[in-house]
Amino acid sequence: MRRFFIGLAAVAAGGLPALADADTPPLLPPPRPVVTPVVERVVAPAPPVVVPAAPAAVTRTVTRFRTEYHTEYREVRRTVTRQVPETVMREVSETVMVPQEREVARQRTVMTPVVRYETRTREVPHTEWVAQQRERTVMVPETKVVEQSHTVRVPGVREEVRHTTVLVPDVRMEERERPVTVVRQVPETHTERVVTAARVAVPVCDPCTGVASLACQVVPMARDICVTALRAVAEQHVEKTRVAVPTVRPENREFTVQVPTVREEVRTERVPVTTLKPRSETYTVSMPVTRREVETYQVPVRELQPKVVTTREVVHEERPEVRKRLVPVTVCKEVREVVTERVPVRVAVQVPYTVCECVPVASPCP
Repeated sequence: MRRFFIGLAAVAAGGLPALADADTPPLLPPPRPVVTPVVERVVAPAPPVVVPAAPAAVTRTVTRFRTEYHTEYREVRRTVTRQVPETVMREVSETVMVPQEREVARQRTVMTPVVRYETRTREVPHTEWVAQQRERTVMVPETKVVEQSHTVRVPGVREEVRHTTVLVPDVRMEERERPVTVVRQVPETHTERVVTAARVAVPVCDPCTGVASLACQVVPMARDICVTALRAVAEQHVEKTRVAVPTVRPENREFTVQVPTVREEVRTERVPVTTLKPRSETYTVSMPVTRREVETYQVPVRELQPKVVTTREVVHEERPEVRKRLVPVTVCKEVREVVTERVPVRVAVQVPYTVCECVPVASPCP
């Protein structure tokens, strides 16, 4: 930003001010001293750089406009064609197959089973059991009591004091204001028109004697009366009330916990140890001995012989028959209808907004 203001000031003044001495070197940063392993040379520092003063700036508020798009809904009338279903009764001719039955005499050849006996010979094995003496070696268990040492872990418990911070619930009273609506009954008098019964004298003539006389008759009469009614009027006022607000406060607590520990302990126990000892014994076994014998037996042999059989069967047939019936047919008819729809439209709106700008002011040349 500083370089931008310096450039604006230079342009407003007609360029950078000329230096007094033409032999003065250009405005560059002072060179660094160069150090070599053979020759050491120190360069004199350059003259100070003359920097022009920063120009003054004025802050002003500028009103600008930006384009925003809003969605509005407009009503558009459109003509819509709809398919309206309509049911019409139509006569339809259809061909149906009517079932019918008839008897038919048929002959067929069937195979009738016949059984005959046939004598055959076969060898049959017969098994007999023979006792034999044998020897075997068996392992006989032998148990001895031996002392053994082993290390066990004995559980224990030690107490440990710990500190913790807990949140304790607390309640503080707070005064608040709330609007209260009170309904008050206000008497109000208005005029109402009512119909009442009134007695009026009416002349009456006696049909027998012809003498005229007066009779009293009740007739409806309308009149205005004043009626007082109560009208509810709502009044609002603010009242103060104390409310209990639940809060929490931190509190440091100290508690003792049981920490489980384990210690090793060497124990000696007498345990039974079982070993196997070989021993020879004699036992008797039954061995199967097989011998073959020839025997004769009869076998039933089943054979099939052909035989002609006549049967009467019922044959089911179908014959075509044309029938007519009325069926409902749904036909879609086009109906044109004018409807009003809301269509979204994007509308561009110019919205003003303010921006603060810093405008540089050219300073006079010295």
